[in-house]
Order: sequence, then C-alpha cells, then structure tokens
Amino acid sequence: MKMRMIKSLVSQELDHAAFTYETGTALGNIDFTTGLVLPIGAMVLGWKAVVSEIFTGDTTAVVQVGTAGDVNKYSANVAQSCLTTGTVGSLALAEDSVTGFASAILPRVTVTGGNDWGSITSGKMVVTLYYIDTKDD
Repeated sequence: MKMRMIKSLVSQELDHAAFTYETGTALGNIDFTTGLVLPIGAMVLGWKAVVSEIFTGDTTAVVQVGTAGDVNKYSANVAQSCLTTGTVGSLALAEDSVTGFASAILPRVTVTGGNDWGSITSGKMVVTLYYIDTKDD
C-alpha cells in the first residue's frame, strides 16, 4: 500500500502597499504570486494569517481568503481582524472547500476597512492556506 501525505500548504507574505485598492470602496485585495496556487483537485481545510504589522488608518480591517470571483470562498468566519498583531484564521466553507478538479486556483486575500481602503496606511501579514492534495500520482 502506497502512503501519501494528505496535508499541504501554500503561503505568502503580503504587504498592504501591494494590495489593489478597489477605488471608492473599503476593499483592498491581493492575489498570491503566480506559482503559489492551490493545485488541481485541492480540498481546502482553512487558512491562517500571522499579522506582524497592524493594518492601521481605519476603524476596522478584516481579512478574508478566497478567489477573484468569490472573496470569502475559503472563509467560514468573515470577521477576522488584522487591526492587531497576532494570528487569526478560519476554516473553509464546507460547500466551497473543493477548489475544482480542472485547473489550479490562485488564492486572493481581501482586507475590508471600515470606511475606505485608501485610509489604511500600513499592514503586513503572512497568509497560509492549508489543503489536502487529492490528485493521484
């Protein structure tokens, strides 16, 4: 019987200055670097964010992890604050945990401010997604 590792991860450090500001909204988002993708057939378990520099300049800043078309796809808990240093995270939504079997998925991290993303002046965190690799070798 062949033994397989069932857990994997993809991780990246993200700086607020690299986020895309969705003008006129409270949203800032960033996609993981090309190559840091969830592989074909990945079953996402959840994610964590280790905030090393607080996201300052607004009354709130919450982080969600998903995709370009679904910003909270992997965030059952959409109220994880990055206004303080420390570790926050969420399990994946059960119905959205399988990313798809046709192509790899590029994760997107979205931070939502209280008023306007343009008022957020700093912030840095390492976001890690945990998944089971279901692809057969």
